[in-house]
Amino acid sequence: MNLTRAQTGNQTGFGLVELMIAMTLGLILLGGDGYLYIGSRGAFRPKDNLSRIQENARFALDMMGRDIRMAGYLGCGNLASMKVTTIANAPVPPMIPGNALIGYDAGAGWTNPTAIPTAIVRIAGTDVLSVMGAFSSGVNLAGNLIPQNANVQVNGNPDGFQANDVLVVTNCVNADVFRATSVSSGGGITTVAHASSSNTGNRIGTYGTDAFVMRVDQYSYFVGTNPGGNPALYRVGLSGNAEELVENVQDLQIRYGLDTNGDGAVDSYSNAPGNWQQVVSVTLNLLMRGTDNNVATAAPSVTYNNGTFNAPDNRLYQVFSATMGVRNRMPPM
Repeated sequence: MNLTRAQTGNQTGFGLVELMIAMTLGLILLGGDGYLYIGSRGAFRPKDNLSRIQENARFALDMMGRDIRMAGYLGCGNLASMKVTTIANAPVPPMIPGNALIGYDAGAGWTNPTAIPTAIVRIAGTDVLSVMGAFSSGVNLAGNLIPQNANVQVNGNPDGFQANDVLVVTNCVNADVFRATSVSSGGGITTVAHASSSNTGNRIGTYGTDAFVMRVDQYSYFVGTNPGGNPALYRVGLSGNAEELVENVQDLQIRYGLDTNGDGAVDSYSNAPGNWQQVVSVTLNLLMRGTDNNVATAAPSVTYNNGTFNAPDNRLYQVFSATMGVRNRMPPM
């Protein structure tokens, strides 16, 4: 039987050859897009890693530099110009000029702290720096120190003083360092007790309302391995808890400028000074590494610490240096 065109309908579609050509063209376009993505990604990774390196280094140098400049600070004077008495029990070190800034070349003589929840171990060969001073804005006394008393009263608690904090009360002539055993507030007045259980006694010097109270700490900076297995810059205070500041710090080396004749200017440099009271400047040398491996085409080599550092992987590495003056040892301008 013969069917007319109207009876069969007008059927159209792709043939096998046409379908294969379309698929081939699609694969070519998809491959081109993939090539462009891989190329863009390859160009982005080095820039992203370099940006992270620079950001991390800037933060690390800023944090360390701020504390270095404030080493020995006690509000309106420094350790060399005031009579300072420390009654807080160990492990609080006596607040004397020699403890304001101490370095440990390659970590020699420094005790690794116990952090919570695990111990953060310093990386061998890296330097350690400890700085001590008052690191809060301070609050004026409200009473209870004329005559001597077992607690001090301050106007409010803007610095958030807590029990076990190490504090200093000073009037710019005398200063007493003690550990707070309790802190209580009421009626706009905060009372800070300093019982003999955490101090050599519960009495400090006589001060008026012109004196003020500040928080004291001794910060130690070191490079250790974090729980993720990466080298990181840590800061540990008198509490003994290590705080990770920034990741991918490969090495820290420190050099000190010494004033040997008392004029405030640097006369010589040393990696391990014999007299820490002569240190008037600190040069920090950081070796930073990128986050991602296999960014460089080969393991790079960089000049660092008067030698050559040969990288163990294909990350990006960069050296950063900065010099800070210890302000409380510099002569007045």
